[in-house]
Amino acid sequence: MLLAGAAALLGAVVQSATGFGFALVLSPVLFAVLDPVEAITTLLLAGLALNVLVLADGGREVDWGRLAPLLAAALPGLVAGIVLLTELPKAALQIGVGVAVIAAAIVQLRAVRLPLVRSGPVVGFTSGALSTSLGVSGPPIVLWLESHGVSPVEFRATLASSFLVLNLAGGALVLAAEGGAALDLEVAVPLLALVLAGHVIGALAFRRIDVRRFSPLVLALVVCAGAASIAAGLAGL
Repeated sequence: MLLAGAAALLGAVVQSATGFGFALVLSPVLFAVLDPVEAITTLLLAGLALNVLVLADGGREVDWGRLAPLLAAALPGLVAGIVLLTELPKAALQIGVGVAVIAAAIVQLRAVRLPLVRSGPVVGFTSGALSTSLGVSGPPIVLWLESHGVSPVEFRATLASSFLVLNLAGGALVLAAEGGAALDLEVAVPLLALVLAGHVIGALAFRRIDVRRFSPLVLALVVCAGAASIAAGLAGL
């Protein structure tokens, strides 16, 4: 679990500093060391705590009128994601996590623009499904915000708001479907402490770093984590 702790700390630093990246760093590790349902529940809980902290640090710059339709469309996506989570074998989910995080990193690094990312309902459903199946809900929303040209402050606050809603609703649905066995508190509680520490570091970095230099390094790390997840999944087939 040392690797999971390090990933939680790094992911929290990255997301607090840039607005996203927590799940991209942590999800491949959790899927490697936990049962898929436990991995998703732990990720949703840790993400919930992190995004509460980010919003408390500065979450007033959110256009709720634009965000609300996206979040409404995410609700059926959350249910669809739970179906995938419970029906697919762990190896397939690990491969899916790896592919998702690598694709997200490549899209970010190359600044790709996709027409469908301007559609709030499409982005919302996709993010909801990814949230409860693979734990990687951020990339569609990141691309959606970038397509609307929001400011860095609004970008960070809107991402935190959307992740907060997805984590809260998704976590409640997974717990309702799977019961208390879906969460191991002996794993989750230490990770929450590391998330708090990572947020403090990331919040300071947000005010000082050059994101244009920082992001490529983080995304390169994400690619490595995704590749490791794919390799573990293929080994488990």
